[in-house]
Amino acid sequence: MDDDPYIRNKNVQEVAKMVDRKKSKDELDLDRDGVVSDTELAAVEALRKYEKADAQRRMAWVALVSMLVFTGFVFLPIFPDSRIEVLADLFGLFYIGQAGIVGAYMGMTAYMSVRK
Repeated sequence: MDDDPYIRNKNVQEVAKMVDRKKSKDELDLDRDGVVSDTELAAVEALRKYEKADAQRRMAWVALVSMLVFTGFVFLPIFPDSRIEVLADLFGLFYIGQAGIVGAYMGMTAYMSVRK
């Protein structure tokens, strides 16, 4: 390991970051110069944060759309009233769960924008 020029040129903290993320040197070396710099690590970290935020945004949109579509289906005449009455408790749980996802996303987005 000490013979590897990559490891000799890196400080211990950067190597630990690479190992923690379980990414190879090639994945972290964005400009392909053979050395992973602090700038490249910061770029990878920013990309990871963006991907996480994007996934959360998509999850909130899917929850919101699913509530709207589900509501539309419930009002279609193909569902008898007796079936809707029997499943009313489950419908309530569905709406609470989906609204919780949307509310948590909106709340954390507002909190993070104020915190900056």
